[in-house]
Amino acid sequence: MKSILIVAYYFPPVAASGAMRPLGFCRYLEQYGWRPWVLTTTPESVYPAHSVDQQLLARLPSAVRIESVPYTNPLHRMIAVRNRLRHAVRSGFSVKTHDVAADGPTSSAMKPQSPKPRSSMKDLILDGSFSFPDPQCSWLGPAVRRFSDLKREEFPQLVFATGGPWTSLLVGKTLAERFRVPFIADYRDPWTSNPYDSYSSSFLANKAKRLEQSVCASAARVITNTEELRLKLCENYPQLRKTCITIPNGFDPESFREEDGMNPLMDRPMTPSVEAEGVELCHFGTVYGKRSPLHLFQAVWELYDERLVTPDQIRMRFVGAWDVDDPRCEKLAQELETHGFLRREAPVSHQICLQQMSHAKALLIIQPDSPLQVPGKIYEYIAVGRPLLLIGGEGATANLVERHQLGLSCPNDVSRIKPLLGQVASGGLALNPPAKGCTDRFDYRTLAGELAQLLDTVLAEQEAARA
Repeated sequence: MKSILIVAYYFPPVAASGAMRPLGFCRYLEQYGWRPWVLTTTPESVYPAHSVDQQLLARLPSAVRIESVPYTNPLHRMIAVRNRLRHAVRSGFSVKTHDVAADGPTSSAMKPQSPKPRSSMKDLILDGSFSFPDPQCSWLGPAVRRFSDLKREEFPQLVFATGGPWTSLLVGKTLAERFRVPFIADYRDPWTSNPYDSYSSSFLANKAKRLEQSVCASAARVITNTEELRLKLCENYPQLRKTCITIPNGFDPESFREEDGMNPLMDRPMTPSVEAEGVELCHFGTVYGKRSPLHLFQAVWELYDERLVTPDQIRMRFVGAWDVDDPRCEKLAQELETHGFLRREAPVSHQICLQQMSHAKALLIIQPDSPLQVPGKIYEYIAVGRPLLLIGGEGATANLVERHQLGLSCPNDVSRIKPLLGQVASGGLALNPPAKGCTDRFDYRTLAGELAQLLDTVLAEQEAARA
């Protein structure tokens, strides 16, 4: 059995969307002759904090070995100490040093109260020292040191690292060089072309581009999860045109087994998309940043204000963390809740989430301004076979929805959302479930086979070069 070290900062039991791709590969690679060995961090060290779902670990084959390496970020530690000192001064109590040391990177103490604007120079110094190429950079040293005493006969035959965070790719590159084995870089998101993330200065942005170029140059293969991202990387780094391929994200069919309390979703008949009680658009997962439902809420409110829709015709349900800072969006959300158009619910376990997805009338995706990215949740949406409504009708996600006839897509524009929702509410426009055949492409059993074939090719190339 050939061995592969998989570097994945996010990995079960951490229930982050980024953990599902390496989990899916690890479940099936052994069937193709590759035994995974996973290098990750501990749930307590993950930054920012994510929920934990122990059931995810139960899906791994028993032979998969997991190395969980904890770490702390010095900046988070300093902020924690500062905040405890402030609290001690204000409260008149002494600070217990062992309590200070106990604060990890996920502690609420790391969040400064009422942060003041920082100067550009301070941003550059702090970000360059503690958050480059990402806030998880302090994991690099401990992760690499974990293998400092590894014997040569224990070396893996390949190193596969998935990012972000991009520190994972640096860990993978460093270890592959130490082991003298091929390195494969896996992109789940854009790095320097990410519209959802940017560096605090042009100096750091340019430094990141040089770092990305060096990572790509050292990789025997670069994998992206969308074709759009592959084309962008090849445009930025022409040397990748022969070594960069696309393997999309997917879903694990074993997540939908009958013995887990669910019906075989691929075989159950679909209910009509529009019934007497109307359409409920269900969104699962965290709402944050640019994935804001503001324009969707505005469209629904205007339709209500013009007496064109009622909650009996169309409504929305959001299950998961709510991290939207826009006061306009929050005010609209409260108004829509009051009038019965919106429900916001707390996060649930991954298995319950899948169950609820499978019974949804329609599944909502909010993905504006993302020409290169597809949210990981969409592949579970595909697996349950429910119709999709995408708000953000441009780029990789819209192309995916349209190419595989998964549902409807609409630009993130109130003037475009309103008429579409009006037609859906009235029954004039149907939200139809995707055809069963389109799901096979995204089955992790299939995707793991594609990855294994690539691994075999890279290993053969290395052996031929050594001959």
